Amino acid sequence: MPTIFRQLAFHRLTMEQQQAKLAKDKEYELAVQVLSTPFYTKKHSIGITAQEEADYRTAKSILWNTYLEWAKANGLYEQVTPEQQLTEIGLDNIVKEVNILRTELGLKAIRVV
Repeated sequence: MPTIFRQLAFHRLTMEQQQAKLAKDKEYELAVQVLSTPFYTKKHSIGITAQEEADYRTAKSILWNTYLEWAKANGLYEQVTPEQQLTEIGLDNIVKEVNILRTELGLKAIRVV
């Protein structure tokens, strides 16, 4: 189970973070529109090649990854460790109980990774 990043709820952000997020969201949406409009116009009129599709997807992915890294760097996402994820879904207690039983049976304890 990998460490994940979870977007913070808007109301949990500071006023400065909220304003920065709204401005960056608008900037990202505009960049996606600028990228997407000519692509889809061409796609629906004369068609596109597989390479053009791949180039579009790569460019859009770069836009998203740039936005995501900015958001993480500015505290808009929280890091959630595997241990926290297990606790949130209640698996940590189940694993503990199973390991108690396994120990009593002389078996090796399990570990969720």
